[in-house]
Amino acid sequence: MSIKPGLTARATHRVDTISLADQWGGEAHALASPIMIIFIEQTCMKATDHLLDANQMTVGYNFEIKHLAPTPPEWDVTVDSELVTVEGRMMTYKVTVRDAVGVVGEGQHTRCIVSRDTFHERLAERRDRVAQPQ
Repeated sequence: MSIKPGLTARATHRVDTISLADQWGGEAHALASPIMIIFIEQTCMKATDHLLDANQMTVGYNFEIKHLAPTPPEWDVTVDSELVTVEGRMMTYKVTVRDAVGVVGEGQHTRCIVSRDTFHERLAERRDRVAQPQ
């Protein structure tokens, strides 16, 4: 595996109607924080996941994200991610989110490398622990 600190990715995302906080129970007619985090996850995966073994994937593990300013609907946000540490299966990225005016989000995101098969087995085991409705 050739995943080392310094890998970067950039992605631009449109703040469409479904991305707005007021569509998710909030009052703000602006980019929702959970959607910003989805954009961050997608960008971090873009930096590294293509370098994983075929039976590996990453899952979100930790988020230390500040949402600093509102972004209006129909604007674009650009996410920059840089892999800053790799410790075993854990990869931590520095992230910055910008809109047309400037920085709207920043922080760190950690992803964990897992086996696809093991992940899906664990998911099935958890699902099977709950009685299925009749």
